[in-house]
Amino acid sequence: MQVIKIVSFVFLLSFLAGCWDARELGDISVVTGIAIDKGEHQRYKLTIEGLNASELNAKTARGDAPSVVYALEGDTIAELSQKMNAGISRKLIYSHVRTVVISEELAREGLLDFLDFLERNREIRDDFIFLLAKGRADEILRVTYPVQKASTMKLAVQFRMMADHWGGDPDVRLKDVIEAMVSPGREPVLTAVRVQGEKEKGNAVDNMKKVTPDALVVLDSLAVFKKDRYLGDLTIVDSRNYLLIENGIQLTSFTVPCRKGKDMAVRVYNASSKRKVKYKDGKPHIDIELFLESRLDATQCADDLTRPETYVKYEKLVSDAVSRDVESTVKRVQEKFKVDIFGFGEDMYRQDFEHFEKVKDYWNEEFTRAKIQVNTSVMLRRAGIRTKSFLTEKQ
Repeated sequence: MQVIKIVSFVFLLSFLAGCWDARELGDISVVTGIAIDKGEHQRYKLTIEGLNASELNAKTARGDAPSVVYALEGDTIAELSQKMNAGISRKLIYSHVRTVVISEELAREGLLDFLDFLERNREIRDDFIFLLAKGRADEILRVTYPVQKASTMKLAVQFRMMADHWGGDPDVRLKDVIEAMVSPGREPVLTAVRVQGEKEKGNAVDNMKKVTPDALVVLDSLAVFKKDRYLGDLTIVDSRNYLLIENGIQLTSFTVPCRKGKDMAVRVYNASSKRKVKYKDGKPHIDIELFLESRLDATQCADDLTRPETYVKYEKLVSDAVSRDVESTVKRVQEKFKVDIFGFGEDMYRQDFEHFEKVKDYWNEEFTRAKIQVNTSVMLRRAGIRTKSFLTEKQ
């Protein structure tokens, strides 16, 4: 028994050696952002944003720069990521990367050469935000912001709020891009961003001290890809409609005409969608059903909101407007880009496997000639805290 106890004790001691790879906080720098551009002298330009942690703490902040941005050029992203100590004094930790930005110029040439590194690297997680920059990607990392201070920290919060409260951001992660690239029934998309204002002044500490910053990173559009190559952009409204089709949105708003020259604003607080794809008369038929629960946020019309028929009228107006809007987004993709970014091919794979097997090698061509039908059911549950508007008396 004594021998067993000693052996057990020694065995348990082996699990207590947990500090062999420990590093002091003063010896490391946490990387939260990566930007990849086409190099001027070599193939790639890799830019990283490393946090100045003391500036993110209100007790220790002294008004210095919230982060350090450094760039190197080389032929592989893998080597460059380990070569950054050419200009950075601390060990770089990539496990907390929040944002990866690629330039528009590089995206037009293709993403395959460096996506492998991002997926294969065991230190970089695959839950970062993946963005396309309209212009140079490194400019996105250099813009300071009054609240979150570091650019990539601000973007992570900004796009989460955008997705939660209106839509417009598809919240694309690395795994989403790779899955779409290898799927025969879907093509990738990315959120596109740009620097609004004076780029040269955006990287200054003074940019954080102004009521209206000199530069700001804003959501620009939805970038459309064919496999790994960037084709062009859709508007933010199209991005919201894309999310409606994808069943990826709960909260959003619509402005709909209620009479000539007058509009009403409707807040959607619950949305769901169903898609059916089948072959009929030798072409794909895509039926999209949307169900929206909503409330009236504002109106410029003097209709009596105490009468049930007013709600029926408004529900019909919103239903027709949303159906037209969503259908126009799908048709725009069919005509302009000729690729299926919605995953209708994946739906056909599940719903009509026999037909999809025949056309999977050229599904994008089949998608462009598909017949689209959108049906929207809207429930207008309430009209706010006021039913009879003062507009009734005024108009």
